[in-house]
Amino acid sequence: MAKAAFEVIKENGFANFRTSAVAKQAGVSQGAQLHHYRTKNDLTLAAMEYAYQRSHRIFKANIAKFTADEDPVEAVLRDAEDFYFSDYFLVALDILMAGGKNEELREQQIRLALNSRSTVEHAWIEKLASLGWEQSKAEDILNISFCLVRGYAIKLLITDNMSSYQQMIARWKNLVSQLISR
Repeated sequence: MAKAAFEVIKENGFANFRTSAVAKQAGVSQGAQLHHYRTKNDLTLAAMEYAYQRSHRIFKANIAKFTADEDPVEAVLRDAEDFYFSDYFLVALDILMAGGKNEELREQQIRLALNSRSTVEHAWIEKLASLGWEQSKAEDILNISFCLVRGYAIKLLITDNMSSYQQMIARWKNLVSQLISR
């Protein structure tokens, strides 16, 4: 039902999220749904958890296939794009933004998001450090890279100018190469 909740939010947005639509999407009765997910908040968190689990699988594949002869910044950016340009991020963002008035739900959402993304961030920092990068440089470059991609993912909600994104990323990679060579 977590997948069904995710799909319903992806199709209709969190503002139009109805638990009855989840039961229908999952092909179960509302009673069966209530047996597993007693509240709308439970279903909402399940949808977010589903999104983070699926995106984490992509991250694991990305970091596993990374080799030392690859450009590490390119690998980090590609991984960030795989998450931030995905429906997984957009659904989680929609839930976080629209569900933000419910304090109990918001605290759980934030905890879930931080736990999920901090695992990714720590793994990339370890990977960069294993290549000989200073810890502080690895942390800064990773954080800025993720912020650039995340920010542009949000900008894509109102524009589709990917050439501007490509130019910004090329400049960023150039700056990083200068920082690392020092």
